[in-house]
Amino acid sequence: MSNSVAKNRLREFVPSTWGELNSMIDQVFGPTSVHGVQPFYVPGSMWEDDDSFHVELDVPGVERENVELTFEKGTLKIVTQRTAPSEERKGLVDQRRYGQSTHTVTLPDSVDTDSISAELINGVLHVTVAKKPETLPKRIEIK
Repeated sequence: MSNSVAKNRLREFVPSTWGELNSMIDQVFGPTSVHGVQPFYVPGSMWEDDDSFHVELDVPGVERENVELTFEKGTLKIVTQRTAPSEERKGLVDQRRYGQSTHTVTLPDSVDTDSISAELINGVLHVTVAKKPETLPKRIEIK
């Protein structure tokens, strides 16, 4: 091998600009944006305690009127919509995501559908669904 500097072949595969990277991602996975608006991804969690099921979604920038919560045939459906700013912007970077996101959660027959409640505080949507009292474990006192 000669003393000359070896050619860095990695540069042939790695895009040199953000535009080239977006183009490469679009070719592999399909378009990631429409007119610069990225799809809206909503991270969340679900858990159960003794009395209820809980669903939390991180939805910063989503207004109450842009949340639709329905329960039908054992499925809780949560649709959120975050709208892009309407004014023209000359930004250099926009990492925010906009659009609609739908989460569906199948719940057991043991839930009390009349108890479903939701609150949106500080960009976190918290939905609580109580379990039917007759399905809760009953502690029997020993005499």
